[in-house]
Amino acid sequence: MEYMSKISGSLDRKGSIMTILSQMGANFKVQQFEDVENIVISFNPSNKRLVIGAHWDADEGSDGANDNASGCSVLLHTVKAVLAESSFEKSVDFVFFGEEEKGGIGASRYIESVGKENISAMVNADVCGFGDNIFLSDKGNLSNPLFFGLMDETLLAKHKIQLPGFLPQGDDCIFEWSGLPSVSICTAERNAFKVFSEIGHKIAAEQPITEADQEALMNLDVVKTMHGGELDHISHLTGEAVKMVADYLIDGLLSC
Repeated sequence: MEYMSKISGSLDRKGSIMTILSQMGANFKVQQFEDVENIVISFNPSNKRLVIGAHWDADEGSDGANDNASGCSVLLHTVKAVLAESSFEKSVDFVFFGEEEKGGIGASRYIESVGKENISAMVNADVCGFGDNIFLSDKGNLSNPLFFGLMDETLLAKHKIQLPGFLPQGDDCIFEWSGLPSVSICTAERNAFKVFSEIGHKIAAEQPITEADQEALMNLDVVKTMHGGELDHISHLTGEAVKMVADYLIDGLLSC
């Protein structure tokens, strides 16, 4: 909970992330645009870079602990581990995006500035501090080598990652709509898998999402940790959930 409490409890979320990165010795840059700011840490930049992202902004009126100080904490732990690996050779950009809650502005500006021809794929960490199950929306990317081993089925099984076929939209969709492979990862309670899976099956079959589906989604506890919901506070989150996701990313990046 170390990083999560510092970020979610700060009025200057972006500044808190930069302070933590400076303390760990990370060489970061701030992408400044007229309507948004992103924080980027690049390792071995190339035209085959994997983007691992989390949005630093929060919905207006939201505590923003799970959505998305938790995802930012995942990135911070992962960056710290990569910095300690002197022989790290993979081309990876870790990006803290701004204005995800306003339509993914930060993700859009990042793609425009870097050029989608210089991006291979994207992993989105969003809502990663609640529950004891890891869910990943793979979007058909199992075993896709563009993810540097992170989508290896053996690795996913090792970390007990479940694949429901659907997760609520985030910055990953901005990359997907730009024609780039993307996946999204979150943590949630056990019964969320059934709800996510049923919605995922309907989307794949091009069937309508009903009011009952929407109600089931909104009744999930993990959804109540977002956007000012009744569980939208750090007291309902756990460091173990953040650690599960960070351990998966670290294992995939450093071992595969």
